[in-house]
Amino acid sequence: MLRTRTSVLLCALLASPLAGAEDRYRVIVNPRNAVAALDRAELARFFMKRVTGWPDGTPVTAVDQERSAPVRAAFSKDVHERDADGVAAYWATQIYSGRGAPPVIKRSDDEVLDFVRRNPGAVGYVSAGAPLQGVKALPVR
Repeated sequence: MLRTRTSVLLCALLASPLAGAEDRYRVIVNPRNAVAALDRAELARFFMKRVTGWPDGTPVTAVDQERSAPVRAAFSKDVHERDADGVAAYWATQIYSGRGAPPVIKRSDDEVLDFVRRNPGAVGYVSAGAPLQGVKALPVR
């Protein structure tokens, strides 16, 4: 009975959108950010600009990677539960209707790292193997 429950729990964890996410990408913030962790829904709201401030009042500045980047594909699937093209379609609608603009887009992990280091309210993601000097990686629940 215990083995069955353990197997069911393990399968549920492996099927969860964020299972193994840290093997594909890391969510990063400026080291001055006091937040210790984020949940998936909260992270999605930051990137969809439905939440625009951190708990301390600092404005959130989300930074995405190029739509064709493999790291963006993994992030979009895990966090937004849709592919990068689906997220881009959402933003095209928002832009066309005058309701908003997408997050800043950078071309590489290095550019995202540099942006997050220089912007106290920034949140971004980089490939799992990217060097994290000067930024803080947050666990995503």
